[in-house]
Amino acid sequence: MRISAAMEFPFETGEGEGGEGGTLASTVLVVDDEPVVLDICARLLERDADLVVTLAASAEDALPLLAEQRFDVLVTDKNLPGMGGVELIAEARRLQPSLEAVMITGYASSESVVAAFAAGASDYILKPFDDLRVLRAKVRAALERRTAGLLVREQAREVAREAAALLASGQDAPELAYEALEAELRAYEESVRLGLNGRVAVVGSANTVTVLQDAGFEAVELPPYAPELERADVVIVETGDPQWRTLAERLQRRPPDVLLLASPQADLGDLLEAITLRMDLVGFGTSQGAVALPEKVRMLLLRRGVQRAQDRLAAALAAFRQSIAAPLP
Repeated sequence: MRISAAMEFPFETGEGEGGEGGTLASTVLVVDDEPVVLDICARLLERDADLVVTLAASAEDALPLLAEQRFDVLVTDKNLPGMGGVELIAEARRLQPSLEAVMITGYASSESVVAAFAAGASDYILKPFDDLRVLRAKVRAALERRTAGLLVREQAREVAREAAALLASGQDAPELAYEALEAELRAYEESVRLGLNGRVAVVGSANTVTVLQDAGFEAVELPPYAPELERADVVIVETGDPQWRTLAERLQRRPPDVLLLASPQADLGDLLEAITLRMDLVGFGTSQGAVALPEKVRMLLLRRGVQRAQDRLAAALAAFRQSIAAPLP
């Protein structure tokens, strides 16, 4: 079953804008028994030129693929016919230990999230997808976790494994601990939903600031060496500024995400410099570069919101684990 090409997504996600990762393609395996979900995931993720998406309708179909091919990210439904999603994540991580896994679930209960993290997942996403950008941002965040090997994610998995083992052995957490974890799961989902909020700074023209403000962003224009740049979530650097290369290189080692906006006079040298810096050069080859900027900024802010929310979720899992009574001697 395929969705009609004329069918529109409920939220625009940036048709043909390309990926945000490196130059080599990353591979994503999506497993769901609903053809419409597979089709939506494929159409959404394949809009990024650096993502190669493979689909499977069951865990039994996915396992031979995992045994034969390298995948960077596994996205799987929790409830599958035959082998379930949690069991699939555990087997996939056994076959490919560096794989990142994201579980799709209709409802995130404390038990299901602990089980998924214990099996090796590092995130989950609720179905139905209210905002398709969240799915895309979570896959991007998973790719970054795989590249960076972020310690906090591994710690969350280990804590979940310990909690699952204690629960399986007959230990239990107080009811208040379950309620606290459930509340944190709801807060996690809300913080992801609100992840589009953030501070955007522009080193360039007032026109770019206006474009972003009209799109609903909290954007301000700042000079190249303003201390406030390092406190922004996203910094837009226009290549028309004579110091743009030095500024972009300096900010590359700082907390903000940096986007390069091609000036109308940008040439091949600017493009090659952006490639060397491994940064996106938005609007190259067009006089209307700022038009493509808002969607890029949305994706960066959403990804940062996902990452901050995941840190809170890891802390909540640790608190839940500590609340479980220690085994009797």
